[in-house]
Amino acid sequence: MDEYSRILIERYCMSHNSAKSRRLYELVRLSYNVTGEGTDADAIFLEKAIINEKDPELKAALEDLDSYLFGY
Repeated sequence: MDEYSRILIERYCMSHNSAKSRRLYELVRLSYNVTGEGTDADAIFLEKAIINEKDPELKAALEDLDSYLFGY
């Protein structure tokens, strides 16, 4: 996963206090663990977050995270 994508998502998580930001932060932390695997619920959450995201940079970062964690 591109480090710039992680930085964008982490910056979003630090500037927002919501259930979405907390869950995204957990997924980014999971991406640092080489053996970490997301759940089906995580994949569905991330897919919905990508669909609803308006910021093109953050949307691209979320897509990068999605392909890294769930791009089997």
